[in-house]
Amino acid sequence: MRSAGFTFLFVIIVAISSFAQSPTYVLDSLKTQLKQAKTDQERVGIYSELTWYWAMVNLDSALAYGKESLALTEKVGDKKAIGQAWSDLGNAYNQKGQFAEAKNAYKKSLLIRTEIADSAGIAGSKSNLASVHQRLYQTDSAMSYYVEALDYYERTGNDRYINFLKNNLAVLHEDMRNFPTALKLYEEVAKYREENQLIYDLALVYNNMGNIYKATKDYSKSEEYLNKALENGFKAGDSLVVSVTYLNLASLFNAADRPDQAIEAANAGIKIAKKVNSLYDQAMMEYALGNSYSLKKEYSKARTSYLSAIKVLEDLEAKEEVSAIQLRLVPVFAALNMPDSAQYYTDLYIDYRNKLTEEQVEELTNEIQTKYETEKKDREIAEQQLAIRNKNLQLYGSLILALALGILGYLLYRQQKLKNQQLKQEAELKAVLAQLETQNKLQEQRLLISRDLHDNIGAQLTFIISAIENLKFFEPVKEQLNQRYDSIASFTKQTITELRDTIWAMNSGQVTWESLAGRVQDYLQKARQSSPGIQFEFSLADSIQKDSTLGSAESIQVLRIIQEAVQNAVKYAEASSIKVEVNRENVEYQVSIQDNGKGFEESEITPGNGLYNMRKRAEELGGVLEISSNPGNGTVILLVWDGE
Repeated sequence: MRSAGFTFLFVIIVAISSFAQSPTYVLDSLKTQLKQAKTDQERVGIYSELTWYWAMVNLDSALAYGKESLALTEKVGDKKAIGQAWSDLGNAYNQKGQFAEAKNAYKKSLLIRTEIADSAGIAGSKSNLASVHQRLYQTDSAMSYYVEALDYYERTGNDRYINFLKNNLAVLHEDMRNFPTALKLYEEVAKYREENQLIYDLALVYNNMGNIYKATKDYSKSEEYLNKALENGFKAGDSLVVSVTYLNLASLFNAADRPDQAIEAANAGIKIAKKVNSLYDQAMMEYALGNSYSLKKEYSKARTSYLSAIKVLEDLEAKEEVSAIQLRLVPVFAALNMPDSAQYYTDLYIDYRNKLTEEQVEELTNEIQTKYETEKKDREIAEQQLAIRNKNLQLYGSLILALALGILGYLLYRQQKLKNQQLKQEAELKAVLAQLETQNKLQEQRLLISRDLHDNIGAQLTFIISAIENLKFFEPVKEQLNQRYDSIASFTKQTITELRDTIWAMNSGQVTWESLAGRVQDYLQKARQSSPGIQFEFSLADSIQKDSTLGSAESIQVLRIIQEAVQNAVKYAEASSIKVEVNRENVEYQVSIQDNGKGFEESEITPGNGLYNMRKRAEELGGVLEISSNPGNGTVILLVWDGE
């Protein structure tokens, strides 16, 4: 389980530098001030502080006051206060684990502060956005925002905010497992906070240091720092930091194979997380309980805790945590002699990893496209401004020279005109070169994405195969589950093959029929090895030129349909011969997969995912899939689509 790293949220309010007083005491005082306030302007500042301090006690109350604060500031019309209200609201959402809402609130705060040129507010909003990206494991975006904010505070000499940003950068290094750098930064942060008696902030950095020592297996030192964090959390009166400290202690005890102490810490943390209604922390402590019960071999309790955590984390869209728990559930269901459930959660885990990769690819592609469009627009604006300035200079220069020198002015005007034409040609050449450079960068990013797909996801799936095959040797379920584990391992190997097919198509861009035919023949060769009793044949008609191409998306659809059809024939048809033929008539391509097996009546069978997927892929090709089969006469699957 990933340890909980703390990041600092910049909310610029009165008395932010001191947490010595109890939050409950401060809240009572603020409520009294609110009743005595005579103007909306006074109430705006009080609502802001109420939102901040309620976040230490109860997040639902913090959200309620945050929304009231926003409504009041918009009524008053003070843009600086509106920016602060959005920031306060984002803080409450972030601590509750509603990251999408938090990101939206922080972006609105940044937009308003940029509009009014509030430099300090801009730095605070960027730091807040970095904290959300960090909790969503979007390391590059988080690092970028933190560095921009740190630059401002170093220029203004604000040691306190520099200290907190160093802490956040250390958390990023910890996430990237750069532990020596992270620990060095944490020690600098802790020294400053100890010297200035920042009790609440010390609890945060002690938590982070405890997690570092846990990750490096120095469990004794980890427990020392986490206990110091717990002591400071209680002293500061902050329920949220106490809750997360209990979560870190539970994680430590599990790592040290002390599950009973982990259960005790997690249950204590759940009580406090419920008090402040922190859904994310409650779910993560259920996750920790599941790990503890697994260590104790109390698999029914482990299953209950894991499923409870998944239910909440799915609502919070915490996909990384959900996929980690799904992987943990596989051996639990195996130990409970529930192989179908183990298979189900294995499939879910693989599906989550693939979806996460797709989202990362989409996000990267969108960032590249946005950057390209922005640069293009900036170039167009610059060229327009240059043209306007040149025209103005040309006009005024021509008038002055015409009045002063006459013919000489005319000659100078001609010279200026030629120069403008040359500048225009140079600008056009630069635009073309910039476009070529952008296209090259896009190609490099596409290759990078394909390598990441191969290296990262392929490695993860290979790890799953190894882990599942190792489970065969655990008693008492060895003999009962061997066949199921073999099935899981086979499925995962097939997934790796399909992933490589996808990477092949992505890298190719345009795929020749010769290359696609080679891919099909490789697949049939593997089928021959696994089914020696079946004769496989493949033919590519002379009507198709081998060097002619089709798009990468089309090629992968055709390959997947052939693979699915051949696989179904091998598994169900009891055939002795399977033929794959590719032909072309006019502009139509035809792919036929024929077997001499027992056939079937399509109306009498329950369609599975295989038939549905083949028809769906044919539809995406803009074609049709026809199935002709009679009992005893074999089956013919015909794919037809327009090649134009």
